[in-house]
Amino acid sequence: MSLDVTQVIDRQPITRFLIGVLFLCTLVTLADGYNISVIAFAAPGIVKAWHLNRAALGPLFSSSLVAGLVGPFLFGTLGDRIGRRISMIAAVLMIGIFGVISGYCTSVTSLIITRFIAGIGMSGALAVTVAAVNEFAPRRLRATFVTIVFSGTTIGSGLPGLVAPGLLAAHGWQSLFFVGGAVPVILALAIYLFLPETPKFLCLRETRHNDLAKLLRRLDPQVQVPAGARFQLAGEATSSSSSIGQLFTGKLALLTPLLWFGAFVAQIVFHSFNTWLPTLMTDSGVPFAKASHMVVLFQFLGTLGGWVIARPLDRLGMLPCTVLYVLSIPVITSLGLPGHSDLMMTVLVGLAGFCILGLHFAQVSCVSSIYPTSVRAFGVGWFMLFARAGGAIGPAVVGVLVGQHVTMNTLFYWAALPLALGTVASVAVTVLYHANYHRKAGAATEFAVGQPGAAR
Repeated sequence: MSLDVTQVIDRQPITRFLIGVLFLCTLVTLADGYNISVIAFAAPGIVKAWHLNRAALGPLFSSSLVAGLVGPFLFGTLGDRIGRRISMIAAVLMIGIFGVISGYCTSVTSLIITRFIAGIGMSGALAVTVAAVNEFAPRRLRATFVTIVFSGTTIGSGLPGLVAPGLLAAHGWQSLFFVGGAVPVILALAIYLFLPETPKFLCLRETRHNDLAKLLRRLDPQVQVPAGARFQLAGEATSSSSSIGQLFTGKLALLTPLLWFGAFVAQIVFHSFNTWLPTLMTDSGVPFAKASHMVVLFQFLGTLGGWVIARPLDRLGMLPCTVLYVLSIPVITSLGLPGHSDLMMTVLVGLAGFCILGLHFAQVSCVSSIYPTSVRAFGVGWFMLFARAGGAIGPAVVGVLVGQHVTMNTLFYWAALPLALGTVASVAVTVLYHANYHRKAGAATEFAVGQPGAAR
């Protein structure tokens, strides 16, 4: 007898076990987000302690993001070969260990190196975790689940802004790294003890089908798994190997590069905001606490943007992503206009976060859904590679411009250019995704519901 694993996953009820999986995956991305942005909040203390020029911060800000050229490919490949769970544990441990070491650095060079190595774990953990939650989530809630987990990154990126003023005053900049390193080490143990391998990955490994049968009963206690059952993933190739060529097969030939480009340009803007805003605002006379809270607002309203479009993504495909791209251009341009009151600046920064992060949530949800299980972590990893490449280039370019005394207002004008290019790519992605994935998924669901044996 054959048992369709995809059908079991899609029909599963929302149980405590599934919520626990969602919770652990979200904790991973929270730790990832905190460690991505912690350098931006430690920077003013580092500059003061080491007597650095502001332009020297560019390489430091970009070091962990440059590691995004390594981490997604490395851990995406490992995730498809040895499993999502073990790869996640390894990536989280790398974040934690080198996060703690960062707090002991005494020079810019050593801090750049440790941030780079920690960054490999950060980018790798995000790629594997997004792939994992996609494979646990039922189709009806897949974009919602991916959005919840990915929001951990944006919420985590804002957390240093809440704790930095107190920790910096009491314990120095090193304490920010110690906190960011200790938590992932504890989290790696929790993953080892409580998070199983994903059902779709287990389905591709015949030697682990006994584990799969047990897991399916945890997902849905009503599932009957007869002895000797054969497992399959409906509508997917069941190859246990992965290659980059599979990311460009058939309808993916255009979708893959368009999504990579969209991630690249969106993250240029996002990470430029995320890393430079506290320093630039402080230099312009804004108190550090207030500048930190601006970044927190940017992150948290960006998370809200992701949550707001989660259900529309499940229903409308990628159209909400394109809408946010279009809205982001006038918002970012308006930030460059002179004479804003504190209230208006706060509103615009919040709207910028809502649009820029919201559209990236949509991109992540899309890319985690379009690839088959055999290359899902690999495909998400390559997507994250281009996202982190944009994130690395953005702060470095801003560092050069700051060194040439380009004003903060002018920087906002320049930021609209990559968003305009991303809008064009997003329109094409919306059309292709609707024609090849969203419409077909809806049709398949309607067909299944209409069958005599479709409902239990």
